[in-house]
Amino acid sequence: MYFCYPPTITEQHIKKTNHSNHEIVLTNKALVLWPKTITINNCSPDKIDNLKNFIQTKSVTIVDRVKNSCEVVSVGGHVNRSGTSFLVGNTPHNDKKQFPDLSNIYTKTNTKQTTVHTIGEKRFSSKIKLSSNIVWSESIGLVSSVFSYLGFEVMGVGVPKQKADAVSAEQILK
Repeated sequence: MYFCYPPTITEQHIKKTNHSNHEIVLTNKALVLWPKTITINNCSPDKIDNLKNFIQTKSVTIVDRVKNSCEVVSVGGHVNRSGTSFLVGNTPHNDKKQFPDLSNIYTKTNTKQTTVHTIGEKRFSSKIKLSSNIVWSESIGLVSSVFSYLGFEVMGVGVPKQKADAVSAEQILK
């Protein structure tokens, strides 16, 4: 599980380490990761590729904070309105394409999926008025494209901002 923010981990963890500017905690049920900050320096294809080799998996559940939803949502798509992309200037990477197809990043599920609009940490945390009929996300659109570009199977989860500190990594697993 990859959190776009520092998660609450209630379960006793087996091991905690740092790698590629990410915190990594191994619990009995999951490997939980999060970047020190969501920046190009921490979430570039190079850094995420290093993480991929370290954690040795090809699937990831990315968890982000959202606004305008009272419930946890399954993310089925995003619109990146943050003004940046961590792929720009960082592709091609290894043998990957320079301009990847990002139209189907998220794994389809049987649950209702929501398209979120990613606006970045500063705008997400600010007091600016946002349209109430859009589900806004903080960072998933920035990092999910990098994971998908590197060949990960990506599932997205949005946790309401007001519940983010109360919802633990173990609860997301359920």
